[in-house]
Amino acid sequence: MNINLKPVIDFGKMPIANAFLMPEQFKDEYFYNMVLGYDPVTCAIGLVNTVPLEKMFHDHYAFYSSMSKGMQAHFHQTAEKLLPYAQKGLVVELGSNDGIMLEAWKEFGISALGVEPSKNVADVSIAKGHQVINKFMSDAVVEEILSRGPVSLVFSANTFCQFVNFSEYLSYVTRLIGKDGVFVFEDPYFLDIFEKTSYDQIYDEHVWYFTASFINKMLEPFGFHVFDCEHIEVHGGELRMFVGYKDTYPVKPEVGIWLEKEGDLGKKVETLGENMKKSKTELLKILNNIKKDGKTICGFGATSKATTVFNYCGIGPDLIPFVTDNTPIKQGKYYPGVHIPVVSQEIFELGKTDRIKMLDYAFLGAWNHAKEIEKYQSWYKEAGGHWITHVPMPRII
Repeated sequence: MNINLKPVIDFGKMPIANAFLMPEQFKDEYFYNMVLGYDPVTCAIGLVNTVPLEKMFHDHYAFYSSMSKGMQAHFHQTAEKLLPYAQKGLVVELGSNDGIMLEAWKEFGISALGVEPSKNVADVSIAKGHQVINKFMSDAVVEEILSRGPVSLVFSANTFCQFVNFSEYLSYVTRLIGKDGVFVFEDPYFLDIFEKTSYDQIYDEHVWYFTASFINKMLEPFGFHVFDCEHIEVHGGELRMFVGYKDTYPVKPEVGIWLEKEGDLGKKVETLGENMKKSKTELLKILNNIKKDGKTICGFGATSKATTVFNYCGIGPDLIPFVTDNTPIKQGKYYPGVHIPVVSQEIFELGKTDRIKMLDYAFLGAWNHAKEIEKYQSWYKEAGGHWITHVPMPRII
């Protein structure tokens, strides 16, 4: 089924969101025009201009899922919930990263295989003893997987939205699960992005912004459908969808509830664009007031999402001098596009023992992990520090 996206929201010039870089790389930095579009026929919401996969997923991919203890717990709970589907055959995870979910399957004694195109994170997973195919999905990879035996469950977390040729990717998945298996995926849900004005979820890796309406339209030619839905709070709000063959898996009432909520998607996309402009104005007002008052500030969490915020709002080192992060591969590098330096989280934590070095404000790049951050950095607010978030509207917490 063809998708014809009509441009709605223009973000302007954007870099690769996760391409943290060194000063000598500034002159060769890759940019593209990021535009969100909508197709009323297929209900697709996605990027009009896309970035080649090899520019995003490569030997130096800068995101390791296992760095978050909260996500470790999430994937363990998810594996436990999906055990009834997983126990019937091989489990395949698409975009297995450093093996955070494969580790959960191993704990439950389930035979699982990961498909991960980024070599550095795939190597970490392999070193943990996991089975991983270090390639992009293709017909050959599907055949390689099926040669190992029947697949009972295909799982994907925050990767299914990354593939430009969506119908082709659906063909891979439906071939893997056949008429008896199940495909379960969880990705940023458009209604959450709309309701929270969490436009930072929109960046190069996320080609599509899912709704059950869109997935059902695209599955129709294959004879499959979404038979169950579950809303989850991770990453700012996702809709976990369960896909199976129509004659094998009857649709559950929950699906109809979500389909009804998804009415008038075109208008919702337009309203998101209007709300983004207001959010930008308010965030810049907060940051400029902090600068005018001579207060200190940093960013907390060098996330891909914040690349969108910084570049869309024009926030550079003059407003946020540096961002702290606990991921070694990002430390010592600079934010894509705006070139804000990334430093060790230890810089932020100097304020624990030396109040003179304590920062007055910290912008939450990883706002979706706010509960986890506030738990492990509880000293900050107790000592008088202030978090800043832009979701659902910019404010000082």
